[in-house]
Parts: sequence; structure tokens; C-alpha cells
Amino acid sequence: MKHRNVLATALLLAATSIGVISNVNAGVKVAFIGDQGNNSNSRAVLTLVANEDTDLLLIQGDLGYAANAAKTWDANITNALGKDFPVLTVVGNHENFEWPTYKRLIQERIDRNPALDCIGDTGVKALCQFANIDVVQVASGITEVAGVNPDDNYAEYIRTSYSSLTSNLRWRICSWHKNQRDMQPASKGNSTGWEIYDACLDAGAIIAMAHAHAYSRTHLLSNFSEKTVVSKSSNMTLKPGQSFAFVSGLGGRDVVPQEHGGDWFASIYTASQGATHGALFCTFEIATADCYFKAIDGAIPDSFTLTLGAAVNQDVSQLSPTEPDSEFVFSRTDVDEYRWIDFDAEGQLASTWIDSNCAESLGGPAASGDWNTLIALAPSSNNIESPCDVQTTSSDDAESAVTDSRDGGYVFSRTDTSEYRWIDKTTDGRWGSVWIDETCANYMGGAVVSGNWETLSAQAPAFDAIENPCPILTGSAEESSPGRFNDIGYVFSRTDKEEFRWIARDNDGQWGSIWINRQCSELLGGPRASGDWFELMREAPGFDSIPNPCL
Repeated sequence: MKHRNVLATALLLAATSIGVISNVNAGVKVAFIGDQGNNSNSRAVLTLVANEDTDLLLIQGDLGYAANAAKTWDANITNALGKDFPVLTVVGNHENFEWPTYKRLIQERIDRNPALDCIGDTGVKALCQFANIDVVQVASGITEVAGVNPDDNYAEYIRTSYSSLTSNLRWRICSWHKNQRDMQPASKGNSTGWEIYDACLDAGAIIAMAHAHAYSRTHLLSNFSEKTVVSKSSNMTLKPGQSFAFVSGLGGRDVVPQEHGGDWFASIYTASQGATHGALFCTFEIATADCYFKAIDGAIPDSFTLTLGAAVNQDVSQLSPTEPDSEFVFSRTDVDEYRWIDFDAEGQLASTWIDSNCAESLGGPAASGDWNTLIALAPSSNNIESPCDVQTTSSDDAESAVTDSRDGGYVFSRTDTSEYRWIDKTTDGRWGSVWIDETCANYMGGAVVSGNWETLSAQAPAFDAIENPCPILTGSAEESSPGRFNDIGYVFSRTDKEEFRWIARDNDGQWGSIWINRQCSELLGGPRASGDWFELMREAPGFDSIPNPCL
């Protein structure tokens, strides 16, 4: 089929322009850790890194913490990940014992891996590249290690390194060990100055740190020293002038309590929140990344997504096929969805949703990729006709039966995610839906109709426009189940760990949560809803985005 050849050329151009080394769907999974040591906890974190199918490990300093520990540290990595596994490590203050040995072992590992390419002084002042990622390493504030300059014009080096790269359609990461006080949640003071933060901000680069034996992440910021928040959304778009910083310092050493905070933090995970050791993982696709911090006990206290602004805003004219018979089926890899791509009335490539039956009848997918790959190929959405006269889904007959025979509501089960919705008419006679939990779904007679998001939207366009049909949750945490308790604020008890969260609306009117202790929970009337981490995030996506009501 001719359109497959046209599409292959377009995808190749897209991959070349964005700088992907293999195919357009291949994500690169990076683990970020620091503050390790040679103990059972540090080995458990390395095992976690291996079990999460990681492609690259970035260590932000403080490795062995003792004399004659470097070879043991390297052996731990080899035992967990393999002799040739790619690792990039920046110097920390506790490499004062034997930095030359660490540096030699680090460089040997880089030399053994052809996918890693570094120039400069490895671990101190270097530019490294791996797949679609550029990493600049600096050693600001490291006064304890012989031969390392704590103030070696590092900000200018960051700017020069990124300005020398020919493409800004790659992920950029700044890596160093120490912090400024306001960029970590523990007791650390100002050690690096703000100039290196500004240099990374100007490049739209992620800032990865350790030093504080905790985990924290800022919101998307436009000024680090002033802590100017661009957005409190968990979906952050990176571009010159806006980025974020994180500390991932739970690599195996001790876990410290929270001693510092502020409304510029999106997530804080310390001993005060019951933290244990773990790592931050990010899978970098062409223009999007999915990130989560995972602890060795399985807890996931933070998750967020990134979008590479330069890729989203690129000139897509070179990516678009120009022949009139270039229509094809596109399969999304980030959700279970098919799109038909064709030219619109203005001669621009556009896409529209189709179901699996329609996709199969048209010969199946000719290409696949995430949402950003789709909009790079076909920027316009939903302004062309479906190629199938009648789009059928498994729920069409059920939908007709329900809407023809009911004036009341019914349960809808989504097939593209684990979710139930109650569908009923709004006060003005429109069809709307609201989230309900599985207990409520069963109580209301079980799912009558099922389908994906498009099917739900077609049946009930008014989203969250009706009341939950189940009684208000009451009783103890053990008796309650997830679901919005009220519109003011309430206590949520996690079932996957011993933790209480206060749920309320933030300044933007969005639902958020904050950690509270048991005493605070009791003062506020005790738990009125409960569930695991994912159910908490479904109820209140804004993690640590509201003030503690008991302070």
C-alpha cells in the first residue's frame, strides 16, 4: 500500500529531527538515585533499579561513605545490573576518601558502553549523551574532595554545553550533588549558589540532585531563587525559562525527617512521611516522559508527566506527507486508541478517532506512537470524517437499549481504564456522568454499558455534572471506601501503608492532599474515606498542594 511508504518516510524524518537513535516508539528509562553507601538498603535500591527495566542509572553523588569502599560500591552495581550497564555518576562530598578510584571505575564503565559518550572531566565538569538525553555534570560547592574545584565557572559551562548542541529537541538534565536550602526538604543549607540553577533554567533542563537524604520535587518554576511557580499541574512542559528540580537522595543511606518546606514543592517524601529508600524513574519518549518515585517497599509517593516543549512547538511541515493518498490508521501507544489520518478540507493532515473494528477493516495500523508523535504527523484533530459509515462498539446495542428504555441512570464501565461511571440526566435534561467506586457500581446493579472514553463522552457529554448515587461514606477507615466525601475537606486513610492525608481544594479550586499525623486526623474527625495510592491520586491529584490544617 502506497501510504505505508509515505508514512515510513515521514516517521523517519520525525525520528531524525527529534534525535531518536532507534525507533520512534522506543522510550529510554532512567533511574535517579544518590546518597548510597554499601549496605543492604543500597543493594535493595539497585535491585529495584534492575527490576524496573532501567536503561540508564544516574547517581548524584555520595557513593561509598568510607575509605576503601569504591570497589565494593562498583561490585554492588555489577551484581545488580551487570558489568557493562550504563551508569553516570557525579562527585559528592563523601567521595573525599578515594575519588580517583571512583572516577577510574566510572570512566571504565563509560568506556565499556558504546551508547554512552562523555567529554570533559567525568563526574566533575562533563557533557554526556545517551540516546535522546543530554546530561551536564558539575561539582558546585564540593569543597571536601581533593582536586575538585567547588567554583569552576560551572554556570557558564552549562550554558556553553547546551548552546553547542545542534538540536533542542532532546531531553536535557543538569546533574550535581549539593543544594540550595530552598531546593531540599531536610536540614541542608545554601551550598551551590543560584547561578547554576539559572543556567539550567535557561536551557529548559531538569535539575537532578541528592545530598539531602530524602526525596522532593518542585512544581514547574520560572525562577528558582524566587520560587516562582508556573503551574501546580502534575503534567509539566519543559522549555527555556521553565523547569523543575528534584532531590532523589534515598539510595541507601539513612532517611532524614522533613525540616523545610514551601508551597513551591510538589512532593516531599522524608522520614516524617514514613519514607524508605527508593529511586525516581523517568521513561523519556520522543516528546513526553512518565515519571514516578518508587520505594523498595512498593510505595509510589510521587508521579508526574513531562512534555518537551520544543518538540511540541516544532515546525511539522517537514513531517507531513504531501501525496493525496496518504490516509492511514494510527495506533496510539500511550492509550488504547486508533486514529484515522487523512487530509482535511484545507489540505492539512488531520486525525479522527475510530474504533478497533473500523481500524481492522482499513487494514490495521500503518504506524504507532504516543500523542505527541500523532500531532507531529497530523496536527489537526477531529475535523475530518470517519472512513467507516457506522462505527460499532461492543456497547452500541446496550447503549441503545438503555437510552431507549430508561429515564433514570445506569452504571458504565470503562474499557480503556479501570473505572466506573454513573450515567444519569442532569437538572437541565442532559446526559452526564460521575465517578463511582466498584462497591457503588455493584450496589447500583453492575455495569450495563461498557466502552472507552469516546463511547462515554458520546453517551454522557456532561462530565461530573451529576451527583454520586451512593450514600455519603461514613464510619471508620476500615468500613469506608474511596469516593468524594464532601466538598469542604476530609481525612483520607491509605490502605497500602499507615498514612493519613487531608484532602481539600487548593487555591486553584483543584483537589489536593497533604500528609497529617494521627493526632491531626483525630482532631479533624477521623478518616472518612480510604484507599491505596492510586485511589488517593484519583481523588486528589494535587500531591502536597494544600497547607496542613493542623499547623
